[in-house]
Formats: sequence, C-alpha cells, structure tokens
Amino acid sequence: MEIGETFERRVRLTKDDIRRFAADVGDTNPLHHDEAYADSTRFGGLIASGAHSVAIAIAMCGARATPEAPGVGLEFGFTLLGAAKPDDEITFRWTVESLEPSERPRGTIVRMNGEAVAEGDRPLLRATAKLLMF
Repeated sequence: MEIGETFERRVRLTKDDIRRFAADVGDTNPLHHDEAYADSTRFGGLIASGAHSVAIAIAMCGARATPEAPGVGLEFGFTLLGAAKPDDEITFRWTVESLEPSERPRGTIVRMNGEAVAEGDRPLLRATAKLLMF
C-alpha cells in the first residue's frame, strides 16, 4: 500500500440480497424485509441495513491488505448518510492516508478514509479505518 492509493468496489444489491443479509444478522427492521411496509415510508421501498453497507466497506479493507501482508482491523468509524436502495450501483472507495511503522503492536499502522456513494452522487456513508499489517 502507498499513501494516496485509492481502491474501490462497485456493488448492486438486489431486494433478495437486502433481505438475506438482514435475516442473517438478525436485523428484524421491516424496512429490510417487508416491501409493503417499506413502500409506505419516506424511503418508498426496501433499503439495506446500515450493517450491510458497513460490512462491505470493512471486507474491502481486508481483501485489499491480505495479498500484501497479513493484517487485522484495529478501528473503524462510520457515519451513515443515506439509504442504500435495491439495484442502485453503489461505489465503495477507500484512500490510504498514512502508513506508520509501529513497535507495539509490531507492524505497520495503515489509516484510511472511505466513502460509499450511490448513483447520482448520493452519499451513503463516510468512514475511517485503522489497520495493522504485519
């Protein structure tokens, strides 16, 4: 990894993806399961749980770091800004902000800033990450 490096992933969640993830993590909010209910809300239909977007963002960090060196996530911070809707193309993006050698814990501390943006530049989340690469 290098300072300033950016990596991204584009995702398109289906209604089934949204329902399945929410069920798998035990999120019973009807906005993620009940289409009739969700249609009657300000969202106008099903939306992905915040945990779904956060999980994709976190997984990207591990997927990017692991081919270079083993590592673990130390800290993540998220601000949820909007709802991910079915069939929107969502771009998740991380930028490496700093690389710091560390003796305790031993390795390299990687700090990143991230975001997720839906079609039409609609912001979904802002994020920070701190990883330890061995």
